[in-house]
Amino acid sequence: MTLASSISIVRDAKIKLTQIGGAQGKTVKTKVETVLEKNEGYILMVKISNILSGDQESFEGLPEDLTLNDLVYFKYAPITSVDVERSFSIYKNMLTNNRRTFKFDNIRKCLIVQSNFTDKQ
Repeated sequence: MTLASSISIVRDAKIKLTQIGGAQGKTVKTKVETVLEKNEGYILMVKISNILSGDQESFEGLPEDLTLNDLVYFKYAPITSVDVERSFSIYKNMLTNNRRTFKFDNIRKCLIVQSNFTDKQ
């Protein structure tokens, strides 16, 4: 799933949650807005997604050490911790101690294969 589609899902959920009426709806709306506004990582990912999609051209608000070439790697960046935990688990299994002669090019190929693998059962 691309970064843009992940952000789109979060935006759609935010819109639906903020449309809930009543006292509980107001509480939910406040909570959703507060959580997303305080989440600096999410705000950064939204900015990167906007740059990648061409909606924004300014690099304002991005870390100074982040280059244009680095932004390309964010196209499929996970925005949920479940995806991140799964990624760490995959990397941990791939980079075990018994793989001492793993060359960088082979690591790159394995990452590409594992990133594009979908388990359809």
